[in-house]
Amino acid sequence: MVEFSQLFWFATGMKVIALGLGAFIVYLAYRGYRRSASKPLLYVALGFGLITIGTIAEGLLYVLLSSDLLAAIAAGTAVTLIGFVAIIYSIYSPAK
Repeated sequence: MVEFSQLFWFATGMKVIALGLGAFIVYLAYRGYRRSASKPLLYVALGFGLITIGTIAEGLLYVLLSSDLLAAIAAGTAVTLIGFVAIIYSIYSPAK
């Protein structure tokens, strides 16, 4: 059973803030993609979306699904890494 201490609530608050900021960045990048039809902006939106999901996935897996802490961290980190790859691809891909 997970103990809900002050540190838990602080970490949860930070994750909620990260979710809000990540969602805002994804929205801005996707809106830029819709305006300019620039594929790299679509990959930026995808990358930041995955990074945001990776950040939230750790907590959800650990607290809600009672997953092992290291497994939750590994899963969240894997999703985050895929997001970084998408952003790197957007930087080095030819603009169309």
